[in-house]
This record gives sequence, C-alpha cells and structure tokens, in this order.
Amino acid sequence: MPKPTLLYAEDDRETRENYTYFLRPYFQTIYTASNGKEALKLYYDKQPNILLLDISMPLLNGLDLAKIIRKEDSDTPIIMLTAHSDTEKLLQAIELKLETYLLKPIDDIRLKETIIRVIRKMEEKEVICLRNDLTYNKATEILSYKGMPVKITKKERLLLQILIRHAGKYVSHDELILHVWHNDIPDHSHDNKLIQLIYRFNRKLTHLLSSDRHLIENSYTLGYRISCL
Repeated sequence: MPKPTLLYAEDDRETRENYTYFLRPYFQTIYTASNGKEALKLYYDKQPNILLLDISMPLLNGLDLAKIIRKEDSDTPIIMLTAHSDTEKLLQAIELKLETYLLKPIDDIRLKETIIRVIRKMEEKEVICLRNDLTYNKATEILSYKGMPVKITKKERLLLQILIRHAGKYVSHDELILHVWHNDIPDHSHDNKLIQLIYRFNRKLTHLLSSDRHLIENSYTLGYRISCL
C-alpha cells in the first residue's frame, strides 16, 4: 500500500510545524490547517486517509468538524488531540467513532505508536479473502495464494479490479468490456473475448485451488460477479 495522506489541524503554529516534521516519514503528504474551517475545506478538496484534529480550534472546533465529516464519512480514521480540561467534551463524541484521542502535550512515542497502528489497520482492510488462502490486495492489486503472488495478466487484473469494486453484485457484460478493453472501440468480438478471458482465469484458479467451484460466476441476464465462500 502506498503511504497514506494526513490532514493535521492544529491552531498553534509552532506545534503544527514540529509535528508535521515528526510525522513526515509516515505519510506521502501532510495537509495542515490552522482552524476548523480551513481543515474542512482541505478534507473536501484532498480526501486525506487519516485525520489528526485538535479539539480546540478557532472558527470550528475539532468535535464539530468531526461531526460534519461523520455525516457522510463513517470510515476515515479520526485521532483527536485534547487537553486535560477538554476530556469531558469527548463524552459527546461516542457516536463519532474516533480512532482514539491523545492528551496534550503530545507524547512523541504514543503519537508514533498510534499512527503506526492506524496505518496497519488501514492496510489490513485493503486485503480481502476471496477463498481459503486466496487473497487480493486492493491497494497493490496483487492476488496471492498462501502468501505468494499469483501471476495474472493485465486483463485479468483489470477484470478483478472492477469485480471486486462491485463485490457481491453482478457487473454487466458491457461494463466489464468497457473497463477491461478501455483502449478499444467495442464490437461484437469483445463478447467472445470476455467469455474466453473469464473461462481461462477461472480454469487457472480452480487448478491452483484444487477446487471445482469457479471464482467468477455468471448470470445470463445480469453479468458476472465474484463468488466468495
């Protein structure tokens, strides 16, 4: 998984600059804000992977900012920074699904351990189990069997990409063709190309797994979907 991005909102400039430097090795990009409104705009513009929010900020405090974000985003991890005097406010935040809160002044070791834990938790979410010992990493697009990468073609990877994106649902023939053969102008030949691609891919995996059940199942009217056990 590529390094994640962080939105760090803290109104004290010196603290913000010091911890931005401290956290830089763990993130691809760190977006910083000095108040809640600026942080909210950055959240919408940049869609960061993790939020590190000071509970006491001008214009919009960390709790109110988290409430706005949670109305439409229940997944992005939020770490709240709070002074001892603010801890009672966190009783209001049970429904906000905070990852954790850290007391200020921030302990460097505690902050580092928290960030690493949150990143690892995110990485684990990227790996889904398709069958026993068969996994797919959505971030790296690597298919693995018993921890070892399975060699797949570019078109097989594109096929997996769209089917897993719509996990549990059928994807129509036309959608699959447009995604897998995105550089082509589709014609009638692509229907047969899709059938052959899925046939070969299923055969490869049934041989690998020593199983008669296909990973990709089809419905004549609905299309194809991943069949997980």
